[in-house]
Amino acid sequence: MKKVLKGQEPSLLKSYRTSTPSNTWEAFSKKTGRKTQVQQQLKADQNGLCAYCEIDLLDADEDGNGVADFRVEHFHPKSATVAGSHNWHLDWHNLLGCCHGGSKNDVIARSARYTSPDHSCDVPKANQNLTGVILNPLTDVPAFPGIFKCDRATGILSVNTNNCNTAGINPVLAQNTIDELRLDADRLNRFRKAVLDRLNQQLQEQIRRGIAVPQAMDQLAQAHLRKNNQQQWPAFFTSIRDYLGPAAEKQLQAIGYQG
Repeated sequence: MKKVLKGQEPSLLKSYRTSTPSNTWEAFSKKTGRKTQVQQQLKADQNGLCAYCEIDLLDADEDGNGVADFRVEHFHPKSATVAGSHNWHLDWHNLLGCCHGGSKNDVIARSARYTSPDHSCDVPKANQNLTGVILNPLTDVPAFPGIFKCDRATGILSVNTNNCNTAGINPVLAQNTIDELRLDADRLNRFRKAVLDRLNQQLQEQIRRGIAVPQAMDQLAQAHLRKNNQQQWPAFFTSIRDYLGPAAEKQLQAIGYQG
């Protein structure tokens, strides 16, 4: 999980919330145009990554053979809304974009992404109210330092306790985030390991060409820790950041990274 910066509330959501403040998300999203505008803004805010596991949020196939690996998640559960209280359904700052967590067999690239019952992200979270139990990527995760680390050999995500303490983050909440959202699911471990294996192979190629390790790491950081032409971060950003270490922090500082 990385820090997510929230953009401006979509105009169709704002107007709907203002005119019908007690309505539900289901009522709002019945009209495709309204839902699509929210989805597009969430993807833009999150630079193309799932707010929880950081896999890339894939669009549906143009030929209709697969659905998008994307859905709107309510961090604070909609079910917590009661009459006369805060309406979590339509709270823009309660909405995140997530993948399907391995739960749908008709998503694009389903052979790799469908791993039921090995689920992650909002699937195990379901309707639980985990506010204060796990970290919220909008409010609780700092831009610096990175508070998670990833084992290169296995792809297993863990907590960087020292960095949590430096940032004033409770390491228990960070570990709860991994556990409750199942960010250590076998599927995600495989994906992260594959990303880090490719990075390690590129590093070894640089070394064979006679480039010193620090310089090679700097070059890899500059190549990978940047947004592409669609303003998307690379999938599993946090794992790449941890692998590249000081070179990653130098690159992120240089480009003014904020989330």
